[in-house]
Amino acid sequence: MLILEKVTKMMSSLQIGKLSKGKKINAILRSILFFLGIASFGPSVYSEDWVPVYEEPKHRLVFENDHAFILNVNLPLGYESLSHEHKLNVLYVTISGSKVWAQPMGGNRREVVVATGDLRFSSDNHDLPHVHKVGNIGTTPFHLIGIAIKDEVSGDVTPLEGDTSGMELAIEKSHARVYRILLKPGEKTGLHQHNLPFAEVFMNRGTLADANGDAKSVQAADFEWHEGGKSHSFENTGEEAIEIIEMQWR
Repeated sequence: MLILEKVTKMMSSLQIGKLSKGKKINAILRSILFFLGIASFGPSVYSEDWVPVYEEPKHRLVFENDHAFILNVNLPLGYESLSHEHKLNVLYVTISGSKVWAQPMGGNRREVVVATGDLRFSSDNHDLPHVHKVGNIGTTPFHLIGIAIKDEVSGDVTPLEGDTSGMELAIEKSHARVYRILLKPGEKTGLHQHNLPFAEVFMNRGTLADANGDAKSVQAADFEWHEGGKSHSFENTGEEAIEIIEMQWR
């Protein structure tokens, strides 16, 4: 009852009755999400026309700490998102590609086919901050994992050292390096040391062993966050090739 009373009070302060039907629904949803604690970025300055990216229903916040947040973005066939704002530069790892469209606020709609395995930062396509909406007009669900860096943590530390065999540098930015690891059955990477935080995204199902021989099973779109100071390697102990994306802070 307390949540309902607070939501009612907030809706009254937002003058819900004066909004259009679509904006009224968005305002009510934002109020409920805020008081349920789902919006975990603290108080937001809301617009009647857009929501923060982590409050768009299909851009689901699945991890957050002082350094980063991670989104699980899954757009079903025919889905059209709410207009939402991107403030931070997000690496999008495409788990399942599709034909999609994007339309910046006040701009024209652009259609593009995004392939499975595609890697791109949100700043590759537009300046930040940026408000847009997106839709899936393909024949398959559009599934991404998005990783955003909140702060600069590198200083004078060497981010990555050791044996980086099996790791292909795919993208290099001023704040991050992105590596693609593709291992056939029986193949493994070299033992390398991450001195700064990094995140991993697993592109498909498989079984891996670490440098100690400890095995684990992973599924497509699984992710892991690691603090700095970690040495590790991967060995594909399964029967199918496996692909891993590592995003290393700088």
